[in-house]
Amino acid sequence: MAQMISQQKVERLYRRVGPAIYARCQRMLKDPAAAEDASQEVFLRALRHIEGLADETQALRWLYRVSTNYCLNVIRDKKPQLDIEKVPLADKRDNPEQALLDRDVVRWLLSRLPQKLCAPAMLYFFDDMEQQKVAEVLGITRRTVINRLQEFNRRSLKLLKRKDINL
Repeated sequence: MAQMISQQKVERLYRRVGPAIYARCQRMLKDPAAAEDASQEVFLRALRHIEGLADETQALRWLYRVSTNYCLNVIRDKKPQLDIEKVPLADKRDNPEQALLDRDVVRWLLSRLPQKLCAPAMLYFFDDMEQQKVAEVLGITRRTVINRLQEFNRRSLKLLKRKDINL
């Protein structure tokens, strides 16, 4: 009986936010088949954990976080190839986002930086979320989001400027 109720909750969530989770995965992975697999995995995990989530708002935040983390792991496992000579590097002081917006560069960086730095960066730079919303989705403080974004920028620029980059 409890399993049936859990399954119904997940089905309702899937009907309500399934397309948004798929779109999120598609945006991150740039592959419809991989996005579909990721979405399915996210909702399978939801089925296993739905009882631990108090309400629908908490479930939505959890789904968003799980989809982000799952896709980051997929990206990290792919180890994408990148020609560093083609990367348009911008001066951090002039245009800090420009160096991060090239999605190939970001994929390469995501495969090399800790997930705790990558998740806020994806939400902030790719999804255009405000820092407070990023904090809510990840269950951390806004100050922590700011610190992690700064650390992501610092480490990203350091990686991109290295002369011995092994792509």
